[in-house]
Amino acid sequence: MKINKFKKTGKNKYKVIFDNSELILYEDVILKYDLLIKNDIDLDLIDKIVEENREYDVYETALNYIEFKMRNKKEVYKYLTNKGFNEELVNNAIKKLENIGLLNNKSYIIAFVNDKVNLSTDGPYKIKKNLMDADFKENEIDEYLNTIPYEVWEEKIKKVINKKKNLMKSKSYYMFINKMKNDLYNMGYDKDLIEKELSNINYESNALEKDYEKCNKKFKGDKTKIINSLLRKGYSYEDINLMLK
Repeated sequence: MKINKFKKTGKNKYKVIFDNSELILYEDVILKYDLLIKNDIDLDLIDKIVEENREYDVYETALNYIEFKMRNKKEVYKYLTNKGFNEELVNNAIKKLENIGLLNNKSYIIAFVNDKVNLSTDGPYKIKKNLMDADFKENEIDEYLNTIPYEVWEEKIKKVINKKKNLMKSKSYYMFINKMKNDLYNMGYDKDLIEKELSNINYESNALEKDYEKCNKKFKGDKTKIINSLLRKGYSYEDINLMLK
């Protein structure tokens, strides 16, 4: 097949125009097979070139995917296979990226943990679970996660509590505490640390007065029904009795 013309089509890509056909080839493939100085190539060589160009295509697609955001191996594998690339070629591309340090477990874990610590409300257990779901090994995760000072998690919990406290002033202390315990546990914080921080908060609410007025109106002054309703809302018997006096 006679090569008639080369036409640049994009980053590192050229359209190679033959007599009756054309191919989009990567620059590295063109240079490797000296296509710029060859006038004719046989069909066997064409097949070899096409196959190698396919390998470059998988690799370049992976490079573009990780260019602007750090990715992990699982993300890259899923992205490439969803593109319809052959699994063997995908694994070869991933291996190449790992060999040159562009898919590095330690670097990814450090970046991921730092982002979650600084930009989210996630606690250590949730961060660890997310990384394990991405197929990182537990010892790799713990190696860096355990370097985060205990005080960092304390401060993060305090910020969450203070924010929620301002939004839940209409709730009883009991309801607020239970809500915070559940939320913080789901965020991935240590149970003992949650208990410690919640035991130190100063929670003031006018919820009892408002709920008492609603109950008094609803039950038309029936103290037994009022007390039972307020107890179910999480108020203490002592506080309710003070309100009834």
